Amino acid sequence: MTTGVELLESLDDFLACEHLQRRLLGEQAGASILGVPTLRAVAESGGVVLGIREGGLSRELVGVLVDLATTWEGFPALFSVVFGVSPEARNRGLGLALRQAERRSALAQDIEVIRTWVDPLRSVECHLLWNRLGAIGTRYERNLFGELPDRLHRGLATDRVHVEWWLRSPRALALLEQGVSAMQLHAGLHEMAAATRTSVGSAGHRVLVEVRSETDAANVLAEVPVDLDRLRDDDPAEARKWRLGTRELFERLLSTGYLLGGLVHEGGRSFQLFVRRDRSRVLGEGEARVRSVS
Repeated sequence: MTTGVELLESLDDFLACEHLQRRLLGEQAGASILGVPTLRAVAESGGVVLGIREGGLSRELVGVLVDLATTWEGFPALFSVVFGVSPEARNRGLGLALRQAERRSALAQDIEVIRTWVDPLRSVECHLLWNRLGAIGTRYERNLFGELPDRLHRGLATDRVHVEWWLRSPRALALLEQGVSAMQLHAGLHEMAAATRTSVGSAGHRVLVEVRSETDAANVLAEVPVDLDRLRDDDPAEARKWRLGTRELFERLLSTGYLLGGLVHEGGRSFQLFVRRDRSRVLGEGEARVRSVS
């Protein structure tokens, strides 16, 4: 595995994993933390518990990932339920390193797909999933976990997009093994329809002004906050407006033939990219380029 990423198996490892989750989520009652007994059960039942220690010297974890063993559409699968990197270690590629190690571990077990959930207002997490890994978003679900009081979720409904990461798809191979991006990310902005209109608010954050209810373009852009946590800390009411203002748009697009396939960052702003294509076509994008360099 990548230097610093390791399979967590011992009691000390699981204690360190629980400790990092508490650092990320806080100590509030009801925080969605997987404790040592659950982590041990996950590992015993065929799941994956990975951690990363920057430099490999300290016993303190700076990143964790926990996957449950499952199946999906008849294929062996994993479901990713915990993924996080400590604030001081972010923007150093550790999240990508964890996901790459997760993929290698899964492929060694002949696992075809990893599923998870993602908050579509979290642009950094979506960039990793869509742009770096080749995952796709398939379905929107409102308030999936109900109201949670922890540091990550407080004050916002827990709306989530269902994510599929097909590990051997041409889309994933092009990104992870050939270093070329998914084809739809090469479309020009003139080929994309904007479904949202925003402006800069008094606190300096972008605020949602309008959501267009009708669009039938092949590629649809919907703006999301660049940093949801900072927005929520500075202006909780505005963060809630983003949640409530975008959910019907995201629901409608993902239920009428669109998939989430990219995160566009332009001019200091972030946009979810919805593509009107069937799943097999999106997952197959990149196939010609993979063949050309094989």
